[in-house]
Amino acid sequence: MTQQYRLGRNERIRLDGGTTGIAISCREGALWITQTGTPGDHLLRAGDGFSSDRPGRIVIGALEDSVCTVATPEADPSRLPLFLVQAVLRLAHRFAGAGNLWA
Repeated sequence: MTQQYRLGRNERIRLDGGTTGIAISCREGALWITQTGTPGDHLLRAGDGFSSDRPGRIVIGALEDSVCTVATPEADPSRLPLFLVQAVLRLAHRFAGAGNLWA
């Protein structure tokens, strides 16, 4: 999903949660980007982009009137969280010796 933001000078937006894989593009103006756990900040001008390769809060600040897009990666339904796979396997193993429960 891609969202577009119009930011006035000194306006900021904060992105929390799953920020791994987020791509930010500066369409107009100039942006300052910082991310928790990442050394250094990033300055984007029109045409520049930033991609997050790790989790951590991202703050996007407009150094002047700016337009940016934020693209979040699409969820892959074929990739289940490991804890869910493990729980299903435990249940399958537990019921494997119980015979046919629906007979």
